[in-house]
Amino acid sequence: MPEDLEAAYDLRKPLLVELRRALEDKTAQALENVQHIDRISFRVKDRESFLRKASKPSYSDPLVELEDQVAGRVITFFRDDIAIVKARLTDWFGAVEHESKQPASASEFDYESDHFVFVIPEHAKPEGWHEVEDMPTTFELQVRTLFMHAWAEPQHDLGYKTPDGVTIDRDMKRELAWIAASAWGADRALNDVARRVGAVPSSPSQN
Repeated sequence: MPEDLEAAYDLRKPLLVELRRALEDKTAQALENVQHIDRISFRVKDRESFLRKASKPSYSDPLVELEDQVAGRVITFFRDDIAIVKARLTDWFGAVEHESKQPASASEFDYESDHFVFVIPEHAKPEGWHEVEDMPTTFELQVRTLFMHAWAEPQHDLGYKTPDGVTIDRDMKRELAWIAASAWGADRALNDVARRVGAVPSSPSQN
């Protein structure tokens, strides 16, 4: 089965690459004239990452069920920009799912990001898409600020790509918690300054 799954994913990879380009263009169109967008980027899941995730027992048909075979990310300058981006993307694509990921406790500082699942628009599907069986029907998109991103990306590498035999001890965990709290505070402070100078609306943040 792994060999069959690997071959099936390799077969669809060129179509996913074309879809990635189309979705990145569509997202840029959706956010045209929206201020304070640092970047819009999409990626295609690499084969090893796909096979690792597909091996989880929660997936009975990973070729269809894995929603992040193509995934995108929108990075904003300020927290208050997130609500504007969320509304524009939902109007444009029509969200299937939305989850605002935050620490479980008010006393914790950790990963923050808005995760969306959208249906792949028919007009974004490249030629030959319908000739391949079990193609995905959705894609994932994350929306976060620069400070959220600055914490999330290194933290992901440290958490998931730590070399074998290396353990993150208690002091390291406390340092990471301090970094997360600092990023959270800086994000809030920057947004507050942006409000005071009129760069973003003065209404309460939606995030």
